[in-house]
Order: sequence, then C-alpha cells, then structure tokens
Amino acid sequence: MKNKTLFTILFATLAVYGCSSDDGGGAAGSGGSAGSGGSAGSGGSAGAGGSAGAGGSAGAGGSAGAGGSGGIGGSGGTAEVVYAQDFELLALTPSTALTDDGWLGFVNVFSADGQTYVTGYEKDPGTEEGGLAAIQEGEGGAEQGLKQLAIISDYNNDVAQPAGQRVEANTFQERTIVADDVGKTLTFSFDAKRGNINDPADPKCPCDSTANAFIKTFFNPAVPPLDFEQVDTTAIVVTWNRYSVTLGPIAADRVGATLQFGFSATASNYEPSQVFYDNVLVTTE
Repeated sequence: MKNKTLFTILFATLAVYGCSSDDGGGAAGSGGSAGSGGSAGSGGSAGAGGSAGAGGSAGAGGSAGAGGSGGIGGSGGTAEVVYAQDFELLALTPSTALTDDGWLGFVNVFSADGQTYVTGYEKDPGTEEGGLAAIQEGEGGAEQGLKQLAIISDYNNDVAQPAGQRVEANTFQERTIVADDVGKTLTFSFDAKRGNINDPADPKCPCDSTANAFIKTFFNPAVPPLDFEQVDTTAIVVTWNRYSVTLGPIAADRVGATLQFGFSATASNYEPSQVFYDNVLVTTE
C-alpha cells in the first residue's frame, strides 16, 4: 500500500509559469525539452518504498533511467521532504484535484522547427478545459497503487496542433527559493513508465513527440532559466522504474528566484505523447 500524501511547503508560493500536455502544462522559458537524467534520488525508509529497485536506506536512489520503483517512502538522514504525492487521495479527472494540490499548467507554442517562440498561455491541469494532466486508474503495479498521473501535450489547441507547431505542455509545482535553501541540494524523484508516445503501432507515427521531467529556476520566465535540469522520459520502457533529477547545491544568488519541478510533453499534429508518473517525492539535503 502506498504511503499517504505528505505535503510540506518549504518554499513560498509564487506566480505560475509552465507548460501543457495531453494531460500536462509551462511558460516561455519555463517549459522543458528532453534532456539528460538527474543524479541519485532519495530512497525510502526500510520497506516503505525505496529507489533503484529496492526500498533503500538514507540517500539511496536510482539514477536516471535505472532502478526499480519502490513507493514514496520517507527520506533518511538529513533530507527534508518538500513535497510527496502518490495521487491515491486525489479525485479522478476531470476535476480540480491537481490544481487544489498546487499543480500548475502552462503551454508554450513554438514554430514547427522548434526554433521560434509563438505564444504561451496558462491552463489548469486536470480540468476538462485544461486537459494537460489526468489522474487515472489501472496503470500501476504493487508500489503505484490504484491511481497514477498521466501527462500529455495540449490537444485542445486546434490552431497550433494541426499547423504542425510544437505544443509544449508543462504541469508543475512552484516555490520561491529562500535564504535557508542556500547550500542545499534538491532531488525530484518519481516512478514512471511509457504510455502512448511514439508508438510504432499508431497510424500517426513515426512521431517526434517528446517528454521529460525537470527542475528549473528563474527570475524572469521570459528569458532562459538560471538552472534547468532534466531527465528524458520520451523512450522509457513500459514497466515502472524509478527516476530522479537533482539540482544543487543551491547558490546564494538564487534567493528570491522561482523554482519549478514537474513534467512536460511536446507534440505536433496530435501525435501521441503520454507518459505515466507516480510516487512523486521532492527532498532537500
């Protein structure tokens, strides 16, 4: 059985900028394209869900693209939990459950070649109008329980999608970095498995949809971020594994900046972009 939701806000809430997806959302400069995996994530306490294929001791965790899932679990050592969510207590979508839990959505639209920014807009993930993220049932294993989070591009954009433009949808949480965070390392870890993305059996493919998980910091969302760490989830396997992204140590000149962590999905021409996530855990150490 998965652990109950923990939600300790260590950062003050700021204004939203993000992306969208078939179930997910981010703002100009705050969305994410696929990138490299993060470093080791936080493991769970014994029996409560570890990373890297086993419920681990303090600090243990699978590196990007490796390791078994193991539930949320408690962090060990000196790590502090910023956010933890297994989605079990959140209502199925469409609903405001994700928004009520602090998830934000923003969509960035780029030209077909991805080089020119076209527009951006906010959306509430998980609502019928938003359509960037969904809490669904039936995709989990023993550690994921009944409910999971699905992230996709914004398929409600009937202007950009059929025009072949790149629709980057980001669904994310957002905080403000404070003085107490300086010198700490933040780890964003989660279970993930491949959904309907770039499926060779789909008549719309071959496709060029992409998906990733990210941490970023910025003072101005209209310019490139100060920090942007990602793990590419575009071509992960169809079985659940544990992944992580790490940022830190946090520098003193980041105090007052916005910090975001979340998921992104990008698609054109209504191509599939779905990836499933669960057991989200964010810690600082």
